[in-house]
Amino acid sequence: MLTAMVAAVLLGGCSSSGAEETKAYWQDYCTRLGTWQEARNSVDAFPEKSGDADGTTGVLAQAVVSAAEVLDRKGHGEDSARVLDDTVAAVTGADLVAEGRVVSSCDRAGFETLMR
Repeated sequence: MLTAMVAAVLLGGCSSSGAEETKAYWQDYCTRLGTWQEARNSVDAFPEKSGDADGTTGVLAQAVVSAAEVLDRKGHGEDSARVLDDTVAAVTGADLVAEGRVVSSCDRAGFETLMR
């Protein structure tokens, strides 16, 4: 019991790293989004090259959604709150407006260079 309380206090006291942790979540998300965009763009640019026969774009889309789920749970701020819905719309529904919003969120988070 005492060990659990000490662990809770120590973990709770790590709020100074909260901003760093949130930034790491954003970096992971924006990296995955940029990788998905690159794969999607290459399929769009060269559809005669068998498209996405190996399913790479779909796998990458799932990875972006997973990262968005983490941001939704652990991120802070207005952008984190809506990024999951916009990500799902962008990667599964080809919603360019939603994609624009998540790209803008990555810009505001400081990871604009990761976008394609």
